[in-house]
Amino acid sequence: MNIVKESFACGSVSRRLFLRSTPAETQRRLGGINENDLSPDVVLSTSNRKNCAKNLRLYRPAPTTSEDEISKAAVLVPLCMYKGELGFLYTLRSTKLNTNKGQVSFPGGMYDKTDNNLEETAMRETYEELRIPREKIDIWTSGNPMGRNRVSVLPVLAYLGEIEPNELQLNTDEVEEAFVLTLHQLCDPSNCRFTQFRDSYTLPTYLAAKHRVWGLTAAITHVIMKALVPNVYKHKLAYVQPIHKTKSSTKSTTLSVP
Repeated sequence: MNIVKESFACGSVSRRLFLRSTPAETQRRLGGINENDLSPDVVLSTSNRKNCAKNLRLYRPAPTTSEDEISKAAVLVPLCMYKGELGFLYTLRSTKLNTNKGQVSFPGGMYDKTDNNLEETAMRETYEELRIPREKIDIWTSGNPMGRNRVSVLPVLAYLGEIEPNELQLNTDEVEEAFVLTLHQLCDPSNCRFTQFRDSYTLPTYLAAKHRVWGLTAAITHVIMKALVPNVYKHKLAYVQPIHKTKSSTKSTTLSVP
């Protein structure tokens, strides 16, 4: 069961976006960066793998509740080779699902008591959704748990080797489509946006594919990219102050931008 629902990142249904995805003006074009840093030889090297694991451990989201009050889940963040380039494999949630249908996610789901650990949860769910066997999944490292709404989601970074999304055996009850966003696409500032929420936080958004990547899935992508290719990935989240009520009406709002 795929549970990478955007509600984890966006909070309750009553919490609404007040700013559409806005270009991040601080980005630099790839032309000014050494793109060799995105080559498989560099990214997949032993030294970069170690650095990535170290960098991921440095990111510690603020806890939202006590550990014994939350449910646990895990997602696989599948690094793969696709048409000669490295990228991440994403899924589109099936329209048959009751919640968050048609949204982009990573393969993953809720922890089951039969799982030895959360990494096993991520691998089990990946097989259930995409029929990718465990022996093909080379786990690199896990990040620190992320999430909201009393669900803690562990991102598990793994390398899958060569992947052709159109040839995967999708579980159509859960997955509508699988697709890859390359590291080049994710590093290109023209594809990077951010979304601002009413309660004062921002999340990254990516528009490189025909499906928008946002919410928790985008947040995990952002953290992984910063750990994996920090010399190339320069996306920064712009911050806009939250909406404040005006004196004239409790229903009116005003946007204050620093």
